Amino acid sequence: MELFLVVLFIIACALCWGSFLNVVAYRISFDKPLLTKRSKCQSCSQTIIWYDNIPIISWFTLKGKCRHCKSPISMIYPFVEFLTAAVIAGLCVKFFLPAYRALSIGTLFTFTNTLSTQHYNLLYFFAYTIFFTALILAITTDLFALVIAQIFTLWLIPIGLVFSYLNILPINLFESITGALLGYGVLWLINVIFKTITKKEGIGIGDMELLAMIGAFIGPVGVWISLILGTTAGLFIGSGYLLITHKNKNTRIPFAPFLAGGAIAFVFFKSALVMFFLY
Repeated sequence: MELFLVVLFIIACALCWGSFLNVVAYRISFDKPLLTKRSKCQSCSQTIIWYDNIPIISWFTLKGKCRHCKSPISMIYPFVEFLTAAVIAGLCVKFFLPAYRALSIGTLFTFTNTLSTQHYNLLYFFAYTIFFTALILAITTDLFALVIAQIFTLWLIPIGLVFSYLNILPINLFESITGALLGYGVLWLINVIFKTITKKEGIGIGDMELLAMIGAFIGPVGVWISLILGTTAGLFIGSGYLLITHKNKNTRIPFAPFLAGGAIAFVFFKSALVMFFLY
């Protein structure tokens, strides 16, 4: 019962965190001040009442429309809230709960010179929560406005390097550096080849910076598998989207959700994916 309540509490916090990330991503996407008053409807500028801001529930209660002007509210909002709750709940199951079960309350956050496996699980939970937060912000801004702010990518690379050096991530510093360089370099090279052949830009610099940040947190193997998963999913989903909407092939499709999705999948299913792709 106690573990169940812990999980519920973490999921509730994650939903609220996802709601906050929506606000941050929207304001950065459209160059609005971060430190402003309460959120307002983008159409009628009415202040959003607190009970219309309950993660996921309010969107369905309002049937995806503003209470005042009935303008549609983007599905991005509940999607991001659900995604945030889902990935943090997944991290909780993978890292936090094993540590919670194995360690007593008195020793859970007590760190000695020799850290146990469960203490490392706590560190990984902390590090990957930061990593996933950056990925979700990149996903959201790309969906909102086809932009990926460097504050979610390049600025996070030093944090990934420091975490790997301090063993807060399950990779070493060399793997972190190599992953960042490979992440940027492989997309840069693909873009150069594409531009040489087609005379058009194929991959945005934001995607290169995002994959570099991914590499800093999960290393070169993670970059490679994230790229394979991301491009495969992007090809099928992007093609399906263009087919259904009857848009032309020059329509820009956000790539960050696919790269980030590949990285998230790698964290959760690393062993299985490495076995599948590399052995």
